[in-house]
Amino acid sequence: MFHGSWLCPTLDHRERFLEMHARLRMARLLTIVIGAALVIAVLPKTSGLLALLFGAMLAIVAGGGYGLHRRRRPELWVLGSAVLNLQLGLAAFAIVIGGPRTSATCLLAIPVLMVSARFSNRGLAVGAPISVALILAATVGVDAGYVLDNPESVGVPLALVACIVAYISPLVSSDVRHRAASTLDELTGLLNRRALEPRFIEVAEQAALVGSPVSIVSIDIDHFKAVNDVHGHAIGDAVLRDVAGTLRRELRTFELLYRIGGEEFLLLLPGADQQMATQIAATLRAAVEGLQPGALPVTCSFGVATAYGDEIVFTPMMRAADEALYAAKRLGRNRVEPHAPVLSAAA
Repeated sequence: MFHGSWLCPTLDHRERFLEMHARLRMARLLTIVIGAALVIAVLPKTSGLLALLFGAMLAIVAGGGYGLHRRRRPELWVLGSAVLNLQLGLAAFAIVIGGPRTSATCLLAIPVLMVSARFSNRGLAVGAPISVALILAATVGVDAGYVLDNPESVGVPLALVACIVAYISPLVSSDVRHRAASTLDELTGLLNRRALEPRFIEVAEQAALVGSPVSIVSIDIDHFKAVNDVHGHAIGDAVLRDVAGTLRRELRTFELLYRIGGEEFLLLLPGADQQMATQIAATLRAAVEGLQPGALPVTCSFGVATAYGDEIVFTPMMRAADEALYAAKRLGRNRVEPHAPVLSAAA
């Protein structure tokens, strides 16, 4: 079941976060390398304890995305483990090596870029004030007299954060707006096929790294043409919205549902083997059967395809799921059919 949060209130926000988090893998690695280099550079001026604490902070940043697909609200985990943790670590680093007498306070602008890249302006509205507060703590809070005599010691890092916010905020808003227009199905609010294929590539890459399976489920509303012909397209649209809403409510955060055309939906299940995917599909089938939108006996048929290793490829998996779906239709509809055999590089 989808669990929104104040940071990612909709599936589109969550999908954008997951996509950007994957794309920023090299940026995170670069941040860790630079951070480690800074610690080594100032180590002669500081105690070993600071190096230990800063190393622990970098380790948390590095592990902030581990097991993300299994977490109920992955965006809050990343915000806390990577961004807020980094802000506190950078503030401590700046205080220890000189407070207002060092330019290290400017580093507190980095987490502002991190939240803006991953999240909507909701994240920016949280990350920027925290960086501002920590800059003030690391300068005015350490030596107010020095800051009065040297206002640039606090003015420069604050100006840097303010300029980042001023430039990044409209860019993030534009990105979210254009992404929604291009990747969201207007009728159901689900992500569309345009959003599916790039996400599938990221899921496949992650699965290859950890050796986990990926399953997809093709879903088709049974006799939908008859609904439109007998009851009209307005009722047909209502059925599509209700079925989409029911499917979405039954799914968890990392189980990704797309409308790929007409009365067809596709479910992407990272980490799910065939048995698990079939069980999930069976739960969805029962939920739709019990829905009866507009007192109509609407049902869906489901085709499941699972792959491992090098066989996690979009087109063959789609073909296998469609074959299983057609089998479900031939066998009477309102049923779940897994594709046999499982697509496996080891087979």
